[in-house]
Amino acid sequence: MSADNWAICPKCKKEHKVKREEALKQARALYGRIPLEQYEKQLQDALNIPIEIDESLREDYEIGVTRGGKFYVDYGCMCECGFKFSFKHEEVICP
Repeated sequence: MSADNWAICPKCKKEHKVKREEALKQARALYGRIPLEQYEKQLQDALNIPIEIDESLREDYEIGVTRGGKFYVDYGCMCECGFKFSFKHEEVICP
């Protein structure tokens, strides 16, 4: 069974952003404490952490209308990091 879509996981994106910001913070803290060449390398290494990440969020969904006149949405997503989300809704649109 294949996924309906692959997207960027919000949890992975947040953790990735925090990791990058922490690396920049640590590099900036070295200013004036180490030789300029080492400082520039530390800063460049932190800046080289990519902003975009892989699409690891698997999305599965179904949207439709039943023969009985009920509209429905069934959505679920999960990532290998452990993030999960699901949403279901049904509503009679033609009684």
